Amino acid sequence: MNSTSSNTPKTNRSWSAHFTRRRIAVAACLLIATGYLLMAGPGSTEQSFCADIFSPRRIVLAPLLCLSGYLLIIVAVLRKG
Repeated sequence: MNSTSSNTPKTNRSWSAHFTRRRIAVAACLLIATGYLLMAGPGSTEQSFCADIFSPRRIVLAPLLCLSGYLLIIVAVLRKG
């Protein structure tokens, strides 16, 4: 047996790599929260119809923000340090 083998790990993750991954994850969470906030609002009832539920902000922009946030979370998790 070779007694000169090193017990240190081959990859040293630096503090800046963890910081970068955390910043990406926080930015992704902010995107997701912003998307859900843009989707929120008054809804329609049987007595009154609110046409705002079909606005481009609610059916296009907000889901795109949420989707991009979820994809960014995946990037943050899979990013090498």
